[in-house]
Amino acid sequence: MFYQKLFICILPLIWIVGISGCNIAECSEGKTYTLRELAYDVNSKQGYIVYIDENGFYTPYLVLSSDYNGNVLLLRDKLLEKTMPFNENESHMWASYEYGGYYENSSIDTYLNADFFDSMGQYVQDAIVSSEIVITDKASLGVTGNSTTTISRKVFLLSLVELNAAKTDASVSEGKVLKYFADDYNRRRATLPNGDECAYWTRTPETWETYTIFTIGKNGVGSGSADINSGVRPAFCLKETTSIVQRTDIVEGQTVYAIKTSYDIK
Repeated sequence: MFYQKLFICILPLIWIVGISGCNIAECSEGKTYTLRELAYDVNSKQGYIVYIDENGFYTPYLVLSSDYNGNVLLLRDKLLEKTMPFNENESHMWASYEYGGYYENSSIDTYLNADFFDSMGQYVQDAIVSSEIVITDKASLGVTGNSTTTISRKVFLLSLVELNAAKTDASVSEGKVLKYFADDYNRRRATLPNGDECAYWTRTPETWETYTIFTIGKNGVGSGSADINSGVRPAFCLKETTSIVQRTDIVEGQTVYAIKTSYDIK
């Protein structure tokens, strides 16, 4: 018997992390900083937001960790504007052997490392490094198994564990809890660019089925059938020495940090 698990996008939530560049009184105008200096686990009192060029527009990212496999982990503050399925399926029905909940080469994995990656400025693309991420092995799906495998990706989704969502009997541990979410699990909630809160995909499947995936929403952890649209929150890593600069032309009336581009090089 086939069935689907549905979820509902929730109405507006106040922005969790305010846009702050640095403590202006302590900043030196024109100084170049390294990305590691902004990471939450290094500098939790201020900063930890950096702006990234997407399609010619600057978008805020949370600088979550200074050491994600030796690099600096960034997570998009807002969800992407459009929701999308984890795996496309026009019939909206899954046979167990189709493994709709498997992350590697899923529709969302392919999108993040193709169309989304291409949407960022060339200077940012060149700065992104490949990350080794732990995912649930296909053999674990449908049998509540506990095996994992590792894949290399430029852009990826965070896991249930990394977002500090409680492990269940139907999930496999993928990675470690990130300090940003360990300090306040409510921070994992996110909104669409218009301010509406919406559930979004993790990369962690429910292992009692082969086609359902855990989501994060207003009321905590949920799940969705792989073909249902949900929010998308990209993450990727840059080298800790990546240069960032202060900009006053991105957010009116504020000095914020942005990844240094060729336009910033005099």
